[in-house]
Amino acid sequence: MDYRVLGALQAGPDPTVLRGQRGRDVLALLLTRRGRPLSPELILDAVWENDAVRLDASVVHTVIARLRRALGHEAITRHDTGYQLAPEACVDADEFTRLVTQARALVPERHGEIVDLLRQALALWTGPEAYAGVSESLVATDRPRLHELRDIATEQLAERLLADGSPDAAADAILLATELTAREPLRERAHELLMEGLYRAGRQAEALSAYDGLRRALRDELGIDPSPTTSALYARILAQDIAIRPAVRSPGSSRSAAPRPRTPTIGRERELQTLAEHDASGRRLVTLVGPGGVGKSHLLTEYAARLPDGTSRLYVELPCIGGATAAEVAESIARAAGQTLGGGDPIDTLASALRASDYLLLLDEAEWSVGACAEVVQRLITSCPGIRFVVTSRVPLDLIGESRLIVGPLPAPAVGAGSAELVASPAVRLFVDRLADYAPDLQLSADDYERAAEITRRTDGLPLALEIVAGQAVSSSVADLLALVESPLDLESGDRDREDRQRSLRETLTWSMERLSTPAQAVLARLGVFAGSFDMAAAEAVVGHVPASPDGLGALDVPAVIRTLIREAQLQVDRRDGRLRMRMLRTVQGLARERLAAEGETSVTMQRYRSWYAARWRDQPLSDELVVDVGTSYADYVAALRSALAAHDPETQGDLTITLSRYWFFVETGSEGIRFVRAALATGVLSERHTAILRLLEAALLPQDQGVEQRRALDELVPLLANDPDWLGRLHILRSVGPYVHGDFARALRCAGEGVVIARGRAGHHLPEALGAYAVMLAAVGRTAEAVSASEEAWRLIAARPSAIDLTQVVPKVALALMDSDHPREALDILDRALDRVSQQIGLAPTSLFTINAGWAALGCGEPTIALERFARSLDHLAGGGDLLVTGEVLSGASAALAALGAPGAHEVAALAQEHLRAGAAVLSPWQARIVARHLDLLPEGATAPVLAALDFEHGAALIRAAADQRQCD
Repeated sequence: MDYRVLGALQAGPDPTVLRGQRGRDVLALLLTRRGRPLSPELILDAVWENDAVRLDASVVHTVIARLRRALGHEAITRHDTGYQLAPEACVDADEFTRLVTQARALVPERHGEIVDLLRQALALWTGPEAYAGVSESLVATDRPRLHELRDIATEQLAERLLADGSPDAAADAILLATELTAREPLRERAHELLMEGLYRAGRQAEALSAYDGLRRALRDELGIDPSPTTSALYARILAQDIAIRPAVRSPGSSRSAAPRPRTPTIGRERELQTLAEHDASGRRLVTLVGPGGVGKSHLLTEYAARLPDGTSRLYVELPCIGGATAAEVAESIARAAGQTLGGGDPIDTLASALRASDYLLLLDEAEWSVGACAEVVQRLITSCPGIRFVVTSRVPLDLIGESRLIVGPLPAPAVGAGSAELVASPAVRLFVDRLADYAPDLQLSADDYERAAEITRRTDGLPLALEIVAGQAVSSSVADLLALVESPLDLESGDRDREDRQRSLRETLTWSMERLSTPAQAVLARLGVFAGSFDMAAAEAVVGHVPASPDGLGALDVPAVIRTLIREAQLQVDRRDGRLRMRMLRTVQGLARERLAAEGETSVTMQRYRSWYAARWRDQPLSDELVVDVGTSYADYVAALRSALAAHDPETQGDLTITLSRYWFFVETGSEGIRFVRAALATGVLSERHTAILRLLEAALLPQDQGVEQRRALDELVPLLANDPDWLGRLHILRSVGPYVHGDFARALRCAGEGVVIARGRAGHHLPEALGAYAVMLAAVGRTAEAVSASEEAWRLIAARPSAIDLTQVVPKVALALMDSDHPREALDILDRALDRVSQQIGLAPTSLFTINAGWAALGCGEPTIALERFARSLDHLAGGGDLLVTGEVLSGASAALAALGAPGAHEVAALAQEHLRAGAAVLSPWQARIVARHLDLLPEGATAPVLAALDFEHGAALIRAAADQRQCD
């Protein structure tokens, strides 16, 4: 049976088959949760909602019976545990997602194929709304997800059509962009495409008009202006720039940068001067301490903006979860720095990676896990002499050498102060400045300044409280605002523990929230579950259905309410890559979560929250888009997974763990991934398929091959994943690694060959990497001509415009195969061309394999100085322990470089390398072994290695770094 959900819900070719709301709703529920049986009781609760308490499961059986008569008895199967759609059911949403995913996986040079795939995907839509006719509460997650994917596909198709250059293609692009801007009037990228298309079609006036429409909409709805990118395009069109060409956007950087202050900084010159003086005097740890809402984070970003050019700064938003561990804090800092931590101790590895840096680390919101933060800061200060810290926290870190800068409320004028004092008062200046933001036409009289002064006194000059009050100026006069804060607010800035922190702004926030409509309060409470920033599609999915009236009739326009919350200063705007994201202030979030719990809605809202993030990348391969999305919303993906684990939620736990594991594998954060994967497996609620996939990912995330048992376990997964080509292809590639590491090259070649077969026939997106792995194994068994041929084919598939995934997963394998085939120069050229592109495309430092393979290639090209520098750089990744093979490989290469340069320590490092390889039962490739032997033979006869402590990595690393540093000085 074919089902259509991209428009009105339809089963089969006859649109009249489905009759009655309950039948549509039950079928929609079975469709959204296809793949698992649903009990009659679950269907009853979900579909009949409040009416379910007066009914029993017989009504479900009746509706199912009607559906079976209409669709055919075999369309819905009955199991012991409930009802389920037949496995062969075909749903247009699945085909739509497959086509869009396939298009996004193709390199841009395959322009025609991309356009065809996207056209096919969008043609599947038969109406403007997915699941039309279905009750909102049942599709609150799937509907916004499909709408967002449709909008992304529309943008990508318009981009490709504009890149085509032909008038017909441009006309189609204009139509697409026009439809999208009408549907999403605040979507800036869609307006940019419309402006580009109109201008290139000779319709300059219409292009400028499109910008004016966007600007008005943003100001009216959100009180903001278009982004600098959109404004710059407008200026170029206004200037009739003939060089305008459509730029196909690549995913933005996920590396953290200090955000610019969104509003002017008022009344903080003393604090900013003190920060500058502390830095100049060599103070290495300064903590900005103050109550919630006092403006510590704003002060930190202002300080960052004023730092001199050339200052190495790094902004880190710390995990905003109670009880975060020191390892999680270290991993947050590493992600911000674009570093990867491998499988050893995260803090040791981070300290090693930052040892030679001179970063000024700006750590925001340390109070959530002050003990863990203090541990990381102390160890980094001890190990990294060039690093300094500025930290915001509601409590000090209590470390030796900590300079505490108390950030208090802004001074308010005294009662009876003169007009000059009122105007000059920092608290009044801030309040008046924010009033101008929310009510630009408001003219203040002398009496209004007196009222403003009284407001600042009653709020104790607390910036957040002043901003919340000013936010009501949209519909209130200053006299009204004063009346609204008739009694003093409870702002106890001296309180330190978590409960007191929540009470410090309770009255202000409660007052502000209670001025909202009841539905708006419900929306705000549900949005409180987000841990980080979120976009409109995520907000709609998580908020779900909200009745428009007290009698429960109608559905609230959630986007409209969210725009109101932005105007009312309950939500903050966070613009990224031309798209609007929103963020809730932490103090507002705390009260929102309390409200949610008081209404008894936490559980159902968290279920929608988990479902949204679980569905985002369900059954989709690793891609640049996935890495960027997870990196951008990392806090929410992890929070959703924590919630799924705590709830033992079988519907979302597997998908969330798989998505995050793909990300952890890419950024080489195995230790964090292993903890979550094993926690998910331990719950015992996963499906057989998810269990098999997570067993595979567990092996992939481990720091080194675990030997025969692991290889046997991977072999056992082959039949379990036989019908899943994406994961089967990944499995065969992974199965080739263990035998290769331990010198069983023939077995490794067989496994890699099986991966190529699967990739060619059923999983084309794996083909470049599968060929790269196959080429490595061919070279290892001496079939070098075939290895070079496979390497060249893999490179051809990605060379035109490699994705970051290609660069990190394919290029190192191609380079290794070329090296092992005695073509080190070609390998070095490929690596050098690729090294910088990873950071440019996705904001992450190159993986350790890049620097290690580049070191071997340089060694093979007779450039031992470059080789030694690359090997020394890779030591940071290995400092915390981990893969014995990789460590042995790096030490082996470094020993050869030391020998070639005549530097001291070559024999010691070579002996240490052999010790690591023996401990891991691992071997070098034949080519690597020959290179090492050739260079070590250059050492004087009779030279012997001193006796080393077992696996004394730090001693060997010190010898390598010292020699590399000496070469740089020379």
